[in-house]
Parts: sequence; C-alpha cells; structure tokens
Amino acid sequence: MPIQDFIWQHRNDDPRQLALSAKKYPNIPISVAAAQVQALQKIRHKIPGWYRAGMSFPLSLSLEQASSENTARFKAGLIAGKKMVDLTGGLGVDSFFFSQQFESLVYLEQNAELLAAAQHNFEQLGVKNATFVHGTAEDFLEKTNEVYDLIYLDPARRDERKGKVFMLADCSPDVLKIKDLMLKKSPKVLIKTAPMLDLRLAAGQLGQVSKIWVVAAEGDCREVLYLLEREAPPLTEIPIEAINLSEEAPSAFAFTWAEEQQAEADFAPPQHFLYEPNPAIFKAGAFRAFGKRFGLKKLHANTHLYTSTHFVPGLPARSFAIEHVCKYDRKAIQALVPTGKANIACRNFPDNPEQVRRKLGLADGGEVYLFAATTADEGKVLMVCRKV
Repeated sequence: MPIQDFIWQHRNDDPRQLALSAKKYPNIPISVAAAQVQALQKIRHKIPGWYRAGMSFPLSLSLEQASSENTARFKAGLIAGKKMVDLTGGLGVDSFFFSQQFESLVYLEQNAELLAAAQHNFEQLGVKNATFVHGTAEDFLEKTNEVYDLIYLDPARRDERKGKVFMLADCSPDVLKIKDLMLKKSPKVLIKTAPMLDLRLAAGQLGQVSKIWVVAAEGDCREVLYLLEREAPPLTEIPIEAINLSEEAPSAFAFTWAEEQQAEADFAPPQHFLYEPNPAIFKAGAFRAFGKRFGLKKLHANTHLYTSTHFVPGLPARSFAIEHVCKYDRKAIQALVPTGKANIACRNFPDNPEQVRRKLGLADGGEVYLFAATTADEGKVLMVCRKV
C-alpha cells in the first residue's frame, strides 16, 4: 500500500500508538506515517481546506508558525495584483491563498524539504500560477530584476538554538536590513510579525509603515501585519485596524495613535452593563479610543473593562449584564452564585483566576461570568455577570 493511502486510512488513529506498531506494518516507515497523521489532525482544525488525502507536511515547526486558514484568507483579501513574491514560503499556506489574488506568484524557501512539500501540495490543490525558488530572501532580492506588485514575508521566529524570538532584528530574515531593497523591488511590502512585539516599537523601527492590522481569531491575537510603502504617514497617523475574525460576529475597529492620545477616559464604578473588548483591540492598545467612540465609562485607567447604564449593542466586545457587585469575599460570592460554578476573569487584579477560584471555592464553567477587577477608587470588586 502506498504510504499516502496508509496515512489517510489511519488519519483518526492515535499517532503515539501508531508509532509503536512498526511490527504490524513491516512495509511502512511507521515513524514517518505517525508524524504525518499527527500533522493531518492539526491541519483538520487549522487549515481545513488542506485536510485531504495526498498532502505532505514535513516539519512540525513549519506547521506551528504557519497561518491558519482564516487569517491567511484575510491577508490575501487585502491586496491583489499581477505578480507577487512570498520571501518566506514555509508550509505555503499564505502563498496558496495569495495565489488566488495574483496572476503569478513566486514562492521562495531556503529549506529544500519544505519547498518540495509545498510544490507537491500545490499540485494536489491544483495551483497553476506559482513558481518555486530555492534560496534566501537576501540572495533573491539582490539577483532579481523583476518589480513585484507585492512582497510578503513572515520572518522565522526561532534562533539558531530553536528558541523563540520576536524582535525584528532577531528574526530571519532581518527585515530591518532588507527593508530598503524590498521597497526598491515592490511599492508594497507586507510583513507578518509575532503578536508579542510592541506595535509602536516595530512601526518606529520599520519606518514607512502605511497601515497596521492586528488580527485576532478564536479568542486570541494571532498576528500583526505591517504594510510598508514608499510614502507613508507620520507614526501617530498610521491607520490601525483591530480585526476580530470570530465566526459569530467578525468586526473591525480602526483608530490612530493620535486619536488614542487625544481621547480622554471617563471613569465610573460598575453600572448595569460590562464590556470586554476583543483581543485585537487589547493588543492594538485602543483603550481610551474604544471607550470614547462608544460613549462608555472605564472602570480604572489600567482596568480595560467598560460599563454603561443602558445597553450598547453591536460593539467589538463581549457584552455582559451585571447582576451583582460585591467585595472579594467567599461568603458573599457563594450566596450570589449558588451553583458554585463561574467563568472567572481578572483585570488589573492582584490574584489570577486560579487563585480567585480557590479563594472563593468555585468550580470552573457554568453560565455565570465573574470579573475580578480594580475600580477607579482602587477598590477590589467582583462583578457577577451573564452574557448578553
């Protein structure tokens, strides 16, 4: 039996158990098959369009850093044109979706095994407009005479010892060193960075940033995108979009650092409703602008929760009705939460959710949401809420 057929037939098996069954399948390189089954199980959730027989996934690290299908689709929808190059092809997820927006695409990758796998997978997926090049970003940029409509790169965030890094200068390739050359070869350069990187620091280092997208999905900030162009606004006027790709309610919140600096926060104790901005807004740092835009009161300068007396619908946030506000006290909470179950979140609070759970004697889950937070008068309160 061909190994690809074997992998697909065993796609639902436990990879660890499969790896131990070499004697049962003497004609199959079982460690390879088990690794592919494990990759397929991750792909099924992360890139469902690639969950099919015949695909090849050579490196677990490449799968870890690869974009998910929904974030890759979002990126590909930002820019279209005739030709582009992906300088850090990797597993090829971003290249695949960009290939649907451009007439031709160059996939560049310095790892020969990854390149071969991407070429194989693109054939399986029916991609006809991609050219595959083996080499480094620096070498390609030096030698190419082409001018592209877009250059895209997602620098590797691992050092030589395979430890995680996130500062621009520590990633590979070093975008700060090749930035000027990229802008000679294309009027638009799109860079994906780790969410941990400080936006303002990165934008200041890159210069010529014309727009920033902060992208969240499934409750977490997934990536930050910087568009570089030959002419760009001053740092404080760069348009920033906080994008939440939630299936329930996709949303975008646009602002600038100038707007955030000029906005004044209004503070109030918890009122009838509570709002928690989505993770993209948190990462983007639109703390005052968010409250000002929607006429909300903030609980504390460093407590990024908002409140109102009347419900404000359609916000890029989770919304809750506040049923009770009480002190950080076990007896008080047990009287208010008779089921003994709550989903706990802490904002600007001395204890973390697990410590709060133990102190209050609560189990995790249920329909009650308990927010532990500091208010403007430095009080420590618990808000018993239900989702609106």
